[in-house]
Amino acid sequence: MPTVAVPRSHRLKTRDLRFTVRMRAKPDAVYRALTSARELTRWWLLGAETDARNAGRVRMVWPRVHDSDGGSKGGFGERAGIFVDLEPGRKVAWMWKPARGEKNVPPLTSVFIDPRPAGCEVTLLHAGFPSAASCDAVFQGYACAWEDGLAKLKLYLETGKTCKMDVTDLESVRFLTKPRR
Repeated sequence: MPTVAVPRSHRLKTRDLRFTVRMRAKPDAVYRALTSARELTRWWLLGAETDARNAGRVRMVWPRVHDSDGGSKGGFGERAGIFVDLEPGRKVAWMWKPARGEKNVPPLTSVFIDPRPAGCEVTLLHAGFPSAASCDAVFQGYACAWEDGLAKLKLYLETGKTCKMDVTDLESVRFLTKPRR
């Protein structure tokens, strides 16, 4: 197969984070877990304030998490923003204010909730990260953080367990949430 050179002018200038995970949870439970301050602090955050309506304020405070070696990893810290597109049981979208000193992070994050026979499929989309090599660390940091968040959401909704102080990933949670036979 021939190699095709892509002219510089045709290269993508942005890249997206997209994670999709199946959950044995009702779409309304996923929606509530992402919009209720009480629920958010049960499975993911140290603190939260939410006004779950379109144009309603949201404030989230993430814990400093521990990696598998027991060391402390950074977290998102605190973020504020607004809900920009809420559809109960179907979609949650936040528009974030930029964090102090943070560059190259797109403000919009959307979560789509699609009903399935045995639960739902949840897709997180954080689109528009610059594709420049100088932005790789920020892109990878957000990729790890969003995967960690979705893994914690799945664990919480499927088992009632939480691990908000530890870093986890979707592969680990698959083993933890498999139905017993």
